[in-house]
Amino acid sequence: FAGGCVMAASLLPTRRWALVMLSCVEVLTATGVMFGWSSLSIALRREGTYAELCDDDRSGCDAQALRLNAVYTAGAFCVPLGGMIWGPLMDVKGAKWTRAVGMCVFSAGCILFAFSDSKTFDAYVPAACLVSIGGMANFLSHFVLAEYFADDHFGLVHSLINCSFDASTVTFTLLELIHKEGASTQSLFLAMAALGLVYLALTNETVWAGHLSPPAKKLTSSGNEDGFGAQSPQYGARLDESGKPFRRQLESRAFIALAVWGLFTIYRTMLVLGSITEQMLYNADGRDASHAERLVRVFNFLILISVALTPSFGRFIDTHGIAAGLALVNALGVLTFGLLVARPDWSLYVAFLAFGCFRAWNYSLMTAYSMGVFGGASFGKVYGIGVGTVSCFAAAAQYPTMAIVLGGSNPNFEGLDWAMLGVGVVMFGFPAFVHFRTVEGKKGGASDAANAA
Repeated sequence: FAGGCVMAASLLPTRRWALVMLSCVEVLTATGVMFGWSSLSIALRREGTYAELCDDDRSGCDAQALRLNAVYTAGAFCVPLGGMIWGPLMDVKGAKWTRAVGMCVFSAGCILFAFSDSKTFDAYVPAACLVSIGGMANFLSHFVLAEYFADDHFGLVHSLINCSFDASTVTFTLLELIHKEGASTQSLFLAMAALGLVYLALTNETVWAGHLSPPAKKLTSSGNEDGFGAQSPQYGARLDESGKPFRRQLESRAFIALAVWGLFTIYRTMLVLGSITEQMLYNADGRDASHAERLVRVFNFLILISVALTPSFGRFIDTHGIAAGLALVNALGVLTFGLLVARPDWSLYVAFLAFGCFRAWNYSLMTAYSMGVFGGASFGKVYGIGVGTVSCFAAAAQYPTMAIVLGGSNPNFEGLDWAMLGVGVVMFGFPAFVHFRTVEGKKGGASDAANAA
């Protein structure tokens, strides 16, 4: 461990940024890929997966859509479940161990998915779970790298890692395009399994130069030693829960507010990702299947634009504070659900772009908040167990939501979308809470400094 810290401390800034870029590539291709389900479901429908549930195998039906959504729900549920498993383990075992085991699980899931068949060997649900659980280990293991940018680019590095996770939806988008040209889902998932094993082979000190372990002393990106405290400077003393026992952290107002925010933002995120195909089919008086499929492809590509905007948002957090970032992200969520019910394609394109930013930037905010407020030493437990628990509830609610909407005589998601818009308006309370706590903390710190003088 000591040798790794020496290597990390002596690493050139360009090499450290190269590791950030490697992290982004790994997270992009082997973490939250199941959230690109809307594209993968097109490929599975094309192969006739669960078509035996329909009277007419060629046209598809609601029974097939529900069974495919059950696979997505299981995969989506296992993303936060993976956080609950790996978070505490990472705090004890370290990021290197977590990453290595996670890549084994991810590859095993890809192999199981490759050999699944709805008629003869229906293992899609456990395969989706293994892919998600293994991918979550890989995702969490990269945040230790942010501690090497504690006082200058903390928010930026968090945003880059999180937006790469959110952009991992493009993995299934690309697989679907390759599938359209004639490749089978079996060959595509075997290729993904091989990629996971490549990342497993890269889990060594030669590549990471000590950056899979936290720094002994916190460093700026230029390699200078500096004090990190337990938080990014803009959060203020009133939001500092670092150094407290885990139970007291969970009982704090700062965590309860985060949990409520996470529950409703993650539910809205998973709702859109799991229902976008059906929303395009049924909303706004309905669309034909080819039009809906084209809109889904546009959706999957437009939400990736948020990746190009990531650096500006990361600097926005570092400059203006996390409260301003929360308010901006919540406004994007409100805009998303306000436009999903619209008929014109151009308004849907705006909704897709707004959703991409809402989703990507929200996870950036939650990880930065968790590490900044509660400290790096308990990040795995707070984010994995705390946020993971509410995320499991959000994910588990997807299937019954779909069953209720699709079970109606005239299925559409417009009423639900309007309800989610109303939830978004209420959620402006969280950035307000963070803003006032931050202001109070800074005033208190200034008063203490004046009294000491």
